Amino acid sequence: MELSPEMFKRFLPLPVTVITTMDVQGVPNAAPYSCVMPILRPLPLIAIASALPRDTLRNIRSTGEFVVNVMGRPAFREAMKCAREYPPEVNELEEAGLETLPSKRVGPPRVRAAVGWIEATLDREVTDERYALIIGRVVCSEMNDLYVRNEKLTELPITLVMPHFRALGESVARRDEIEADITPMQR
Repeated sequence: MELSPEMFKRFLPLPVTVITTMDVQGVPNAAPYSCVMPILRPLPLIAIASALPRDTLRNIRSTGEFVVNVMGRPAFREAMKCAREYPPEVNELEEAGLETLPSKRVGPPRVRAAVGWIEATLDREVTDERYALIIGRVVCSEMNDLYVRNEKLTELPITLVMPHFRALGESVARRDEIEADITPMQR
């Protein structure tokens, strides 16, 4: 079955991550991102694609730091609440009920329940009028000891295959199941 060019997401899995950043005043920010990928192993580089404008992008540009929190089932639904549209001064992590840990080498916090963390600093940015590609230099990566046994993950990362969120083929949720949780907040 041939698809229209933009529909490749129906079969190309994307990771479910939450990018955490901080603004220059130290206020944490969190947003779900699935357009995340490593760049050419063994290089310690990671790329994220961001729509314009985004608080996450503004914070990365301002501070040069971010954390890719790779999500599994334990905090998946809470993590998706970070997709709501909050004002820049609101800490989405608190609003979503996500506990944090301090990072080891960058300022933004880690999501405690994440499967693993990738701490990075801004290496470069490629921008056009619709999006920005952020290339980060990985300064620390770690699997969460809560989900490691015999040096292997016991809790697998969730991947996104439209319109489902999946963990190795098993459906975790349909996108419409969580839409009510990510609709804009009324303040």
